[in-house]
Amino acid sequence: MKKKYETVIGLGTQESNANNVNKRIRLLNTYCLIWGHLILFFYALEIIVALVQETINQNVITFYFFDYKLFFNYFFIVCSLIIIIFINKNHHFKWARIFFISVFIINNIYFTLIVSPGNYLEYYFLLLSPISLTLYSKKRVSYLILTIGFLLFLTPYYFFVVYPTDYVDRLLVLEALCIFLVIHLLVNYFKESNVKNEKLLALEKDKVLSDKMILEVQEAELRESIEFKSHFFVNLSHEIRTPLTLIQGYTNQLNFKESDKENKQKTAVIKEQCQQMQNIINGIMDLSKMDNNQFQLIRIPVDLNSFLEKHFINFQSLFTKKNIEFTFNNKTLKTTILVDEDLFSKAITNLLSNALKFTPTNGSVAINTSFNNEGITINVIDTGIGISKEETESIFKRFYQVKNDITKSQGSGIGLAFTKSIVNAHQFSIAVESSFGNGTCFTISIPKEFVNSTINQSSIKPPEIFEIKKTMFIEQPNISSINKKQKILIVDDHELMRKYLKKVLQNYDITEAENGKEALEVLQNNNFDLILTDYMMPVMDGKTLVKKLKQQQNKTPILVLTARTDQQGKLSMLRLGIDGYLHKPFLEEELLINIKNAIALFKNITEFDKDNSPEVLKNLNEYADKFNMKITSYINNNLNSPLLTVDTISEYMKVSRSTLNRKVKSVLGQTVNQLIQEARLEKARNLRAEDPFATKKQIAEAVGVTNTTYLFDKLKERYGV
Repeated sequence: MKKKYETVIGLGTQESNANNVNKRIRLLNTYCLIWGHLILFFYALEIIVALVQETINQNVITFYFFDYKLFFNYFFIVCSLIIIIFINKNHHFKWARIFFISVFIINNIYFTLIVSPGNYLEYYFLLLSPISLTLYSKKRVSYLILTIGFLLFLTPYYFFVVYPTDYVDRLLVLEALCIFLVIHLLVNYFKESNVKNEKLLALEKDKVLSDKMILEVQEAELRESIEFKSHFFVNLSHEIRTPLTLIQGYTNQLNFKESDKENKQKTAVIKEQCQQMQNIINGIMDLSKMDNNQFQLIRIPVDLNSFLEKHFINFQSLFTKKNIEFTFNNKTLKTTILVDEDLFSKAITNLLSNALKFTPTNGSVAINTSFNNEGITINVIDTGIGISKEETESIFKRFYQVKNDITKSQGSGIGLAFTKSIVNAHQFSIAVESSFGNGTCFTISIPKEFVNSTINQSSIKPPEIFEIKKTMFIEQPNISSINKKQKILIVDDHELMRKYLKKVLQNYDITEAENGKEALEVLQNNNFDLILTDYMMPVMDGKTLVKKLKQQQNKTPILVLTARTDQQGKLSMLRLGIDGYLHKPFLEEELLINIKNAIALFKNITEFDKDNSPEVLKNLNEYADKFNMKITSYINNNLNSPLLTVDTISEYMKVSRSTLNRKVKSVLGQTVNQLIQEARLEKARNLRAEDPFATKKQIAEAVGVTNTTYLFDKLKERYGV
């Protein structure tokens, strides 16, 4: 019923109308409803009283009391009110209020002079002025209606006299006028006060909405910053743990009884990985310098050709190894620039490292230099994966990384930010032009005042191009190496890590793949006893690889060997059904034991499958699925209850506590308590994400935990929130 009244009151309002117009429309509809209800109530009351009196006095109902004139008058008013609401509904508010005022005046005159003269009904004209004030915004209209109302009030006294002469003589016209004015002015005062308060409220609302928008923007920026930093530290951990694993592994393999050649190879790898870690640490120190503006430029004249050629030579072998065409096109021979050689070298190195990282095999990278009217430009151009136009403005921000397959596992998000800081500190400028899938061009512009050219630009010789031609390396299979060793597929994007793992697993037949996509291609035509994969890799990471293998119902045991140490990453992989999760650095013996156990278990499962018919295996799988669905459904439905325990679940499943734990462990790989806790933490995290303003107590109650501190400690430990 309430909703129906609200619907009627809102008839005729529009979003395009101003708030005060919609408010007056609602008021007019409200007046119509109130007047209609009053008429129906009092008319019904009159009839009931008359019926009771007639029954008491005459013991019979004759309906002689029925007044046709009164009935038709009330009927006219009710119909008029319905018409007014209908006019309002069709968005003709101006005509509707004129009609309402007219009906009000006509009805009061009719009752005052004809239906019930001499009963002081003219005092209803006191309401005319306040009603007009609420329906009209212009003061002139309200004062006009006030005048009309006062004159109509005097009608039964001076124009159509219905009162005795002594009544008319006793009417004090001035006092009556004062009453009309006082009521009018009081209502007008409250109206203006209300309008003023509404304006203040609207300003406060706008301010609150503005503050809310600012908070939402700040929250989004904070989340983005947290995501960037989290991604930075995950990648940093990956980049540190990989060389640390190699250092630890090759250190353990050092044997001074072996030949010097073997030991030199191992120490060379150790030295290389130490340098890699040193570079990572230097990058972090550079980030600190960026924060504190601690750049101390020591400018010296540097021959641009020699400077860039040195970088070209340093990167030659890396680009050749990846089969990328690398060229140096120099149009600024015999030109020196004033730079801090060490810092500017880091900037160029960062740009070339990015080009190497993001350019696929058989692509091309070029360093170009040229003169222009403002000085010199240095271009680093690649045919890599490119950057979308939306992200080109953000790539120089700290921790920002373009979201692609490569940045999932590599980089820290500070290289380009540091490069820009170096360039800006030199009073140079750097710009980027790129589009997704079409490569990238970084341009460093060096102003004339920092350039010293000793030759006439018009006499520049044709560009000297240093080019590394594409070379294809195809490893031919060695037929003599085929044996009956157990076969393992190693999936890792780090070449030295794959090489080290091959040494550790020398008793196995090893096949290598650089990423998940390459691994899937290998698995199309080959079977393996075990898959050993990294988590973080470009193109396709370990998680996606495992998902696809499970979708293909590939039962080969999978071990994940990763630098990620966060619980979230580990649990997400374990949920997919992997057979082991090892952190880098690891013990060689630990890895070998895990591999041996996983292969042995896989062998037992394979033999079990062979010994049982497809029908039996199908029934076992269906039972496991039903068991899993039944227990997880019960846990999710009762998650908000603190009474959800192993005992209540065992009672529901109609098995003993020990049997339940054994079945859950064998089917789901977890204990019942772990299953409950995992479900609660997952739901709590989702609730936190859905409503950031929910209190800790509310979230704890929603997941059936009474100890709020314990819950959020676990959430922080698990998800870092």
